[in-house]
Amino acid sequence: MRESLQNRGEAYERPNQPWLCGMEGEGAPCPMGPGSSGRCPAMTACHPVREGDRWRCNRSVQRGGTCDEGPTPAGECCHVYQCTPLRSLRARRGRFVVGCWLLTFGALCTMLSADWRNEIIAPGALSAQHAQLLNRGDKTERCASCHAAGNQTFVEWMQHAVDDALAMPTQSVLCLECHAKQIPAEWAMAAHNVDSEKLKLLINVQTLSHRRIDPWQSLACATCHREHHGAEHDLTWMSDHACQACHQEQYHNFAGDHPEFDRWPAKRRTRIAFDHAAHEAKHFLKEKQEFACAACHQQAVDGDFQRTLGYEEACSQCHDDRIRTSWEAGIALFSLPMLDLAAFEDAGLDVGQWPEEASDEFDGSLTPITKLLLLADPKAKAALKTLGVDFDFFDVDPDDAEQMQAAAEVVWATKRLLSEVTEIGHAAIGKRVSAVLGREVSPEELTELVAHLAPESLAVFSEQWLAESTDKVVKVDRDAAKKLVSGGGWFRDEVTLAIRYQPSGHDDRWMTAWIDVLAEASGGPHGVAAESLLKQIMKPTAAGLCGSCHSLERTKDDRLVVNWFSKQAANPSTEFTKFSHRPHLVQAELTDCKACHQINAEANVIASYTEDSPMEFEEGFQPIAKQHCAECHTARAAGDSCLQCHRYHVGGRTTDRGPNVSQKNTPQ
Repeated sequence: MRESLQNRGEAYERPNQPWLCGMEGEGAPCPMGPGSSGRCPAMTACHPVREGDRWRCNRSVQRGGTCDEGPTPAGECCHVYQCTPLRSLRARRGRFVVGCWLLTFGALCTMLSADWRNEIIAPGALSAQHAQLLNRGDKTERCASCHAAGNQTFVEWMQHAVDDALAMPTQSVLCLECHAKQIPAEWAMAAHNVDSEKLKLLINVQTLSHRRIDPWQSLACATCHREHHGAEHDLTWMSDHACQACHQEQYHNFAGDHPEFDRWPAKRRTRIAFDHAAHEAKHFLKEKQEFACAACHQQAVDGDFQRTLGYEEACSQCHDDRIRTSWEAGIALFSLPMLDLAAFEDAGLDVGQWPEEASDEFDGSLTPITKLLLLADPKAKAALKTLGVDFDFFDVDPDDAEQMQAAAEVVWATKRLLSEVTEIGHAAIGKRVSAVLGREVSPEELTELVAHLAPESLAVFSEQWLAESTDKVVKVDRDAAKKLVSGGGWFRDEVTLAIRYQPSGHDDRWMTAWIDVLAEASGGPHGVAAESLLKQIMKPTAAGLCGSCHSLERTKDDRLVVNWFSKQAANPSTEFTKFSHRPHLVQAELTDCKACHQINAEANVIASYTEDSPMEFEEGFQPIAKQHCAECHTARAAGDSCLQCHRYHVGGRTTDRGPNVSQKNTPQ
């Protein structure tokens, strides 16, 4: 090879060995060349052969023929190839590269061990949201705020290759030290920050089966939020490709292959039972009022959503009279029913003293509040179970011994209750409510439950109505007594032998307090009875008409709650889809709500409120079609990126201001 290069006049060689023969430049290199260790083998030109008493050179013609000088008398070749080997060009280059690498490595070790190393390796400026980190005095701690290795030595960095513990805590864990209030730490690394079991309920099975990656794997914050791109960089921005990296079903554009909306925006029935079609076609027409959306809905201060006006502004003009009429007679706290004392006597049962005015045939019922308080009495609870918590004395069969025995026990339990209330007053009510709820009732709660009920009003039971002697009976005119508390309060009803409360108006705290107690009790040991009493007091036709607007729904812990608010208050979870009215209402054609929200006159909206589940309902508006939005939302017009309409973080509180705003006692 060397000979062929020389014959062609080429002076550049690329030998495979790291050493070259020292005589290469003289044109007579060693035949074997130096070894791998750089030593010359000192080879002879030939190996003489003996012919008789003489030695002859045997070098072949291909190697140059016989030597000019023959072998020595001793039979050794007189021409020996021996040189000082030289490193090849490749070897010299290699040594130079290694030297440069060692020099560079040494320089890096020196630089990365210096105090100012973090200033040198910073990849770029921080975003405006994280720029306050630069104000920290210790430069090392600036990086350590987000990177665990920021305050570690260079030697510790090298150890990361064999010890992962040195890289703890992870960058995502450090992110949560500041953002724990926005995202729950437990599910911060989960897809969409949602428990995997809950996520299965949020996405349908078909969508779940078309995922590119495991939807339950952990995702670091930096997967989507990239820092060091400058102060103006939006940390929350993600491209559509970032979203579709996990979602197998890809949408190339909104107008084309995005699926049609599924019951959006209504995912559940409204918390306040309100039928827009009936109000437009019947109620507003009857009152000769214009049915205008702006009469009840106004744009919020920030413009993101439409605020529903309160009861006083939107509803009181029509509903106040109906509510006042419903409780014209007041609402009974305690009331004595009609008893057939002769039937008790025939059955061999003694019920003690009972007012003559309430002694005839069985008739009347105990109030729902009285029955709730009786549940704290074990004997009364057993009797109510026999008769049914909704029982009326009119339904008691005098020929049924079991019913008569239970009815007598209810009478005695009622007397015990009234005696306790008469003797110790408000504390008796608080004690019994605490027993039913399984927790101590606070003083503030008790204040609302008794509404300043005077002891003198309670004493009428022991001193007059249930007294053995009727000499102390003082008749009080019911109508006169009711007029004295026209602004709200207690009065005595001699006709029905009851202590009644006159509500002060809509949203009366005494009424709502007892309804809330019944709702809470529906999830406890007295749940069945309390639930029945709650539904009784929340009937649309019951006094106060609370149930005609405020719906009941069952929670996950199998208890009922009353929706006093038109919008859900302080809900940490949000939906995947977000919407803001603000950028839409600037267009003249969209200032009219009916441009998007068209009433469905055929829907039977109110019928759905007979069920406990808010997810089973009939929407009062026509569904919004994707086509309505796609007219503007294109890549070249209003935009059609995923993040315009969808959130990623749905498992925790977010800074996005959506429709979850608390507004009490207003229709949605």
